[in-house]
Amino acid sequence: MKKNLRLLLLVLLIGLMIFSVVGCGKSTTPTPPPVAEEPVAEEPEALDPQQVLLDAAKAYFPKVADSNNIIPSEDVKDMLESNPDSVLIIDIRSAEDFEAGHIPGAVHSPWANVGEIMDRIPRNKPVVVACYSGQTAGQTIGALRAAGFDNVKSLFYGIKLGWTGKSGFELEGTGMVAAADLPVVSAPTSEEEEILWQAAKDYFPKVATSAEGNKIIPGADLYAALQDNPSSFHVIDIRSAEHFAEGHIEHSVHSPWSKFGDLLEGLPTNRPIVVACYSGQTAGQTVGILRMMGYDAYSLFYGVRDGYVAKDNLPLVTN
Repeated sequence: MKKNLRLLLLVLLIGLMIFSVVGCGKSTTPTPPPVAEEPVAEEPEALDPQQVLLDAAKAYFPKVADSNNIIPSEDVKDMLESNPDSVLIIDIRSAEDFEAGHIPGAVHSPWANVGEIMDRIPRNKPVVVACYSGQTAGQTIGALRAAGFDNVKSLFYGIKLGWTGKSGFELEGTGMVAAADLPVVSAPTSEEEEILWQAAKDYFPKVATSAEGNKIIPGADLYAALQDNPSSFHVIDIRSAEHFAEGHIEHSVHSPWSKFGDLLEGLPTNRPIVVACYSGQTAGQTVGILRMMGYDAYSLFYGVRDGYVAKDNLPLVTN
């Protein structure tokens, strides 16, 4: 009897042990779901300054099909007489010539310092840049418009040839009125504009150095160089196709001004580029863009019509 009781107790004990092991296995704590990782924000890719310059240049030239960015003296005079505050005139001639006489209401900045007064140039009204003949003003507005100042134009034929010359207007102001004393009114509006502003700021000081200069080549110098070596300059004529066909500088090639952006990636870097137009002003704008991009570019002094032919009496070819 005792033996049977011991056996029964042993069976019960083994059963309890088995139940305990199985029960523990069933009561394990569930594994929590994985925690979703926060997405890591990717760093924006840095802008390539050369690509930004190229894109701005390509966007520049199609716009000139509707406007050449040049304003006649008569229009400026009308604006000044109607409302002197409706336009800002920036005179980039020498300080001595500005102080001797300038357009009423104009302010002065040395050409080489225009980059330093960009933040003084408003965007909410017309701005006119005036030089002697219009060519250095053309280079100036080429750089400024590429940097986002779509409201700037150059004075047609400048002050010497245009305002006092062809139009016969007087210079009424005397003394110095510095553009640098104007209040700060502008700033870059995007990362791209910051790059373009800096490119313009880097460009303007170069015009004061003897090595760079104004990059305007006289017709006689160009003619002599091409006669000696046709490959000494890469000459691009941006006049109309009709006028190019009627007569052009020997060894030059043609491109409509509004299509000049199509040439940018194929321009030579192993020789200087000369851009030729009618009077030098639209070529000046083109050269301003090219110089910002790092090209060794010149505009033809007074252009094909007014300089190469009328002033220098040099021959054109038709082949």
